[in-house]
Amino acid sequence: MMLWAFVAASVVSAADVKPDVRVLIDISGSMKNNDPSNLRVPALNLLVDLLPEGSKAGVWTFGTYTNELVPHEAVSEQWRQDARSRSRDITSSALFTDIENALERASHDADRVDENYDRHIILLTDGLVDISEARDGRRKRQENNESRDSIQFDLLPQLKKAGYTVHTVALSDNADKDLMLKLAQRTGGLAAVANNAEELMQLFMQALDRTAPSKQVPLENNRFLVDSSINEFTALIFHKPDSQRVFLITPEGERYTALNHPDNVRWHYESRYDLITVSDPDDGEWLVETEMHPDNRVTVVSDLSLKVSDIPATLFRGLDLNIQASIQEEGETITRPEFLRVVAMDAQQLADNDQVLKSDAMTGKPGDAGTFVTKLGPFNTTGNYRIQVNLDGKTFQRSVSQPVFVQDIVSAQVDYDDANEPQRIFFTKVLPELKASDLTITAQVNGLAQKAQLATPESWTLDLPDMDREKAQRIRVFATGTVEGKAFDIELDPVIIPPLNPEPQVETLDSPGEMDAQSIDEGAADSANNADKAEEDDRPKKPMNLLDPNSQPLDPSKPSDANLLWVYLAVALVNIGLFAGAFWLYKRFVQRRTAARQQSGERKTSEASQPSEDRQQDDDDLSL
Repeated sequence: MMLWAFVAASVVSAADVKPDVRVLIDISGSMKNNDPSNLRVPALNLLVDLLPEGSKAGVWTFGTYTNELVPHEAVSEQWRQDARSRSRDITSSALFTDIENALERASHDADRVDENYDRHIILLTDGLVDISEARDGRRKRQENNESRDSIQFDLLPQLKKAGYTVHTVALSDNADKDLMLKLAQRTGGLAAVANNAEELMQLFMQALDRTAPSKQVPLENNRFLVDSSINEFTALIFHKPDSQRVFLITPEGERYTALNHPDNVRWHYESRYDLITVSDPDDGEWLVETEMHPDNRVTVVSDLSLKVSDIPATLFRGLDLNIQASIQEEGETITRPEFLRVVAMDAQQLADNDQVLKSDAMTGKPGDAGTFVTKLGPFNTTGNYRIQVNLDGKTFQRSVSQPVFVQDIVSAQVDYDDANEPQRIFFTKVLPELKASDLTITAQVNGLAQKAQLATPESWTLDLPDMDREKAQRIRVFATGTVEGKAFDIELDPVIIPPLNPEPQVETLDSPGEMDAQSIDEGAADSANNADKAEEDDRPKKPMNLLDPNSQPLDPSKPSDANLLWVYLAVALVNIGLFAGAFWLYKRFVQRRTAARQQSGERKTSEASQPSEDRQQDDDDLSL
């Protein structure tokens, strides 16, 4: 597990602007390992179910080629049915991962801006840029790096200029997380990382939350309050596959199910979630009777809404977030003192499990009736979180929730020499508003403090002394300075340098004698080390790109497509040989059976005169 509310402020202020969502799904062969149950299908179906009427959407699959799986059209019930049907065609069979071509196809209308739509791209991949068919490893790395650079330095600026917001979902540790982060951050999108395919549905929901507007009511202990201003609500309830049935209980105590509900209830059941829409609901407290899930939510159609200022998709460690909110009725801010006196608002930072990490009350802004403000933060740890603003009006409740990614203001990358010895650390500016002259970076190396030196207007370098390579080195990094006049003093994520020769991980034996001692072939080990060194010497020495120190070549140890082709041919030849052998045995069997029948006919005339021993022998031969 990456479209409900990206522009929480701008979309509300311009309600006629609708989302235009393009989904790109990786179908490379590695997905067989990273998504063995093909959970991309239910994740896409959930997204399809939640896209609002009147929006636009399209789905492309990419690998060696990019194909339009679902046409890029206006979302309607017929479009949803077609999308659900075609989602079953998602496979894991492609030999390459052409991210560049996928982004180009999804942004086919970059030069045609439509002010009525807000354009978003959701990119799901589990690998690196892999487009080269070259057999030579050096040539292959060069062509792949050229495509990666083209994405960063040519295509990405074009996407940003054309107004596309790119949301990225990286599945597996093999994905190019640095490239995914750049695509998302520089276009104002969300970057999410899935630890496994089970999280795909939730990550698609996070991307959904950054794309199309929604009004929600708080859901606490599977209970939510419906007031008289709500014309319709939709409950999204997640559950485990084949789990217990979901019950919806009204304020009067009536129990609805997917199979038993009145006409004003529309109930869509999937193996991992239920989507329940109730028109003209009764006022009062409703209950969803099922297991609780942090991503369960209730959205409403109402004249009474909570408007929240824009919450960036990327926040930074050590800095605060200013939040502003107001209550609107039919698009107009409510300023009546008697109404405002009974409402309360707060802003929260939530973890994935809905744990509240920070919470600040919002207070009225002086001189601006109806506007509530607070300063949430500073944020202490990096990772994926949610920022949620809650409104409690006693008889009604509303909430706005936005997923965010907290990261450091600079990124770090270690540069190694040909002998795999660490030489220096490159630090690159990530926070756009940060001025290089206003930042000081220090690190503790071997117990001593060292200061990084400014290398370019956006990067710093820190030379490393000799280290003990027999064990991992953990370098603490600190940053002090100012951003737009606001001072900060923070500790960044540590830089970890792994040992040169890590010890193999072995299980501790309960008692001696459980494993026989084995000698080590030192000659074989030396030969392997020499071979590895020779192979490393043949690799091109690509200069470090200070603008992109995280750029890494593709893994040359992976089998090439040419090798896979020879494997396929060998399997085909073996199958042909087996078929030919089976056909020859069958033909031989038919010939022997025909001959046996002829012999049987000849023996019938003389069978009476033959001794019993001979008749028995003939019968045995015939049987054989």
